[in-house]
Amino acid sequence: MAIRYALLGLLTKEPHSGYDLHSTFKTQHIYFWNSTHSQVYQELNKMRDEELVTFETIVQEGSPNKKLYTITPKGEKRLIEWMMEEAIKPAKIKDEFLLRVSAFQAITIDEAIALLERILAREKAILDGTSKWQQEHYGEDGPPNYLHIGSYLTSEFGKRYAKMYVEWCQWALETLESYRT
Repeated sequence: MAIRYALLGLLTKEPHSGYDLHSTFKTQHIYFWNSTHSQVYQELNKMRDEELVTFETIVQEGSPNKKLYTITPKGEKRLIEWMMEEAIKPAKIKDEFLLRVSAFQAITIDEAIALLERILAREKAILDGTSKWQQEHYGEDGPPNYLHIGSYLTSEFGKRYAKMYVEWCQWALETLESYRT
């Protein structure tokens, strides 16, 4: 159900198509939420039925028509109620790689090191990509205007999370290397 509130939150900035909303999940919400294309569209349809969003059909030459979704006053009210009144659940980490790490004893040190090196490269690329995205959107000027503060704060979380993951991988590699001696 939280995808609903992520979508409503994005729509408080400006109207978006379903495609744009899904793309935002892949670029801006990667560290704290994920969704599939179909989940976004299913939730948009439910919210339309509940009058939390409306849409305008945009006719496009040579491309399929697109729906541009806008949050309604009822949708804004529901978003604020969720933000301010509902209990915040504790964060959960679901990381498939950490499940693999928990079973490292089943593989050789060299295999464990190889896995960690792959993840280290992945996280360095994510850190670099998130840093570039943030630079492109916000530059060196610090926090943007308040309309974009949520994206700014969560992209900074993404950078810090990736940095922590990189540092942890480096530490874990050093720890595994100590078993070789």
